[in-house]
Amino acid sequence: METETATTRRGSSWLRTVVRGALICAGSIAILLPAWLPNRPSAPLGRGTVELLQALLLAGASAVFFGATAHAGRNRPVCRILALIVAAAVVGELEDFVSLMMGRPFPENWVVGAILLVALLTGIRHRRAVVGFVGTVGTHAGSGLIAAALLILYVFDRVIGGPRFWQAALGKAYAPEIPLICKSYLELLACYLIFIGAIGLALTLARRDDPA
Repeated sequence: METETATTRRGSSWLRTVVRGALICAGSIAILLPAWLPNRPSAPLGRGTVELLQALLLAGASAVFFGATAHAGRNRPVCRILALIVAAAVVGELEDFVSLMMGRPFPENWVVGAILLVALLTGIRHRRAVVGFVGTVGTHAGSGLIAAALLILYVFDRVIGGPRFWQAALGKAYAPEIPLICKSYLELLACYLIFIGAIGLALTLARRDDPA
């Protein structure tokens, strides 16, 4: 009887499928939204709609990791560390907006450094859980999406987002705005992959077998 109930619960996943599909569609719309709402001519693309969407996706990923800490058991510090790392990325994305609101330069490096220091201290304090997570990170759902996002940010973004690539490809048709647009959209795609990957990774970490 218990086996049948468990099987029924696992099979009754239509609602979760609909929710996941809605999230993926929402992400796709978010990536295309800046093309429908272009920046003002006086506002650089990096400081407009695209950068704001990047920050929102990263903030969502950080919130997902923070929310998973309550159910992650021995992986709780791992979720906290991942949330802090993504939160540091959010601060980096919002630096221009915060500086504009403050009317002076925002101490981005100090804030990011403080957040990463807390993450480092947490990792040292719970190194056994961190080492166990690193050893099995390839088996976690979502880790491949996050790895793809890092590949986009640190490999493709450096090449396709650079002016030399487009100067060689377009020749006289080259315009300075092209690398900036490609770089911004590649970063937005990477943030979307991080957001979706964070959901899968947090769900996996929260499925613990040991008591909290």
